[in-house]
Amino acid sequence: MIDLYLAPRRYVQKEGILFESGSHVKAFGQRPLVVGDALVFSLFQDSLRERFRKEGLSPVFVLFGEECSQTEVERITEIAREEKADCIVGLGGGKSIDTSRLVSDRLNCPLITLPTSASTCSAASSMAVIYEGGVRRANLTGKGADSALVDSLIISQAPVRLLVAGMGDALAKWYEGKPSYDQLNEHDSAIRSAMILSTQIKETIFTYGVEAKQDVEKGRNSRAVEAIIEANILLTGVVSGLGGTRFRAAAAHALLYGLTIHPEIHNALHGEVVAFGTLVQLCLEKKESELEILLPFFSRLGLPLTLNEIGISNHEDPLFWKGLERTCAKGSTLHNLPFPVDPPKLYQAIRESEEWVGTLKR
Repeated sequence: MIDLYLAPRRYVQKEGILFESGSHVKAFGQRPLVVGDALVFSLFQDSLRERFRKEGLSPVFVLFGEECSQTEVERITEIAREEKADCIVGLGGGKSIDTSRLVSDRLNCPLITLPTSASTCSAASSMAVIYEGGVRRANLTGKGADSALVDSLIISQAPVRLLVAGMGDALAKWYEGKPSYDQLNEHDSAIRSAMILSTQIKETIFTYGVEAKQDVEKGRNSRAVEAIIEANILLTGVVSGLGGTRFRAAAAHALLYGLTIHPEIHNALHGEVVAFGTLVQLCLEKKESELEILLPFFSRLGLPLTLNEIGISNHEDPLFWKGLERTCAKGSTLHNLPFPVDPPKLYQAIRESEEWVGTLKR
């Protein structure tokens, strides 16, 4: 049986599309509820309001509360009902878009995503991560975007750290998906397509990643930047849909979600911790040849390579060990690997990955 959630229905990647978005949004409603954080609103709210109104729309802007939680979803859902919103626009980063996805799902109304960075695939995904007090609680399937409008010029002018973190997250699709793929007895067309696309993502990032980083550091869009945006958002989102519950996350995302209990980890971006977790997973799998390729590449991108670089300096901290226990808990994606892993074995892999980093720096 194949049972998939595919998103988005339409994907447009184009310079300046953010400021043309009113003409796209009006195809879905007249009173859009726009969800975004304070920084994004300070940059784009006035322009969007003006352009939406020129298209005959009556937008309502709602400030996102920093965390995709059940409480925040309920709060914004109630505002949308009170304002009689007929479509939801998720503007900004992954957490505000995830929240918008769950709100639109509850209201059964159209969702338009307007990402201002390429740090995750949220704009083209149907999944949302729920947090409470900064700690990951659940991954939920919500509504895929009816239209994802990706402005490559705005993304090229965003902080380069965001694009680089997106590459770390996107690469994990191959590194985490392959162990699940290899354990399947049969490969139908959907799972084969997920494997092929994740391989394409990997090849694209290795080919264009460093060049794209250099271009964004100069605030310049380019062919390389466009290719990385497509890989980080569109292709990674499509892989999630095609792979479903069979082409799954493994140690890299498990470590991220386990360590969210540690407050210092919140200074690192999602994709940065996932990138570090990918190195740890390769140590668990004893894939030295992949480490020899990935470590220098991550170093060139400027991704974090050690626990200290993702914010954890004290290995004796009880919260750190509680994070490892959460990573190894029953139901964790860590157990999608074809062998058992407990906290001591996980910690040993972390130490091994940092020894590899020491070798690289010598």
